[in-house]
Amino acid sequence: MRKIRSFFIGILLIAIMFAMVIGVALLYRANDQLSIKSYFFQIDNYSANRVGALQNLNDMSAIELRNKLIKKYVSEYFTVIPGETNVGNRSVLKNLSDANAYNQWQSSEAQRISKMSAEKMFRRVYVSDADIAAVDLPEGYDYYSVTTAEYILYSVHYTTQTWAESNAMWVEPTYETGNIYIEARFKPGIKENIDIKKYLESGENPSGLFMFEVTNVNSGENE
Repeated sequence: MRKIRSFFIGILLIAIMFAMVIGVALLYRANDQLSIKSYFFQIDNYSANRVGALQNLNDMSAIELRNKLIKKYVSEYFTVIPGETNVGNRSVLKNLSDANAYNQWQSSEAQRISKMSAEKMFRRVYVSDADIAAVDLPEGYDYYSVTTAEYILYSVHYTTQTWAESNAMWVEPTYETGNIYIEARFKPGIKENIDIKKYLESGENPSGLFMFEVTNVNSGENE
């Protein structure tokens, strides 16, 4: 009787060991087939700012393109990145400015940005289409038909959001508004004699492809 019991216990142990081996093998196989899916979460307040579908330049009006370039310019003009080195050398801003306007920025706002950046502050800028107004646009002026783009003064109302300390969830941002006056020459289309493929492959910002040049800037005090 005892031999029969030992025989069945032995069979049971062999079955348990076999099941364990099968389980381990399945576990390793499942691990090999494991895939990771990435999800990007965005704060609800800024859901409208997520990247959309690519736009055809031919489907974009001159005013829409002009406003996008002005927004880009103002963003580059005021944005503060904590710990940024060589603040005075912003290639995008330089490509969108003539020497006079760029020197204006380097000797004024760039100095403040450099100090804020060294203090690990972070600032971003918001401008809506409704905040951009042409101050001295000639009557009947047509961006498409002019042979040479004229110097037009634009008033831009902006809002800044500034964190006094970066990477600190408990720090609340401060909001300020201001006006900046930009004198610029603009004509819809891509600059002549430029290799678009080579330009983009070099890592340059696409905004520099367009016939848009800021020639003078008057930055008002924050309100």
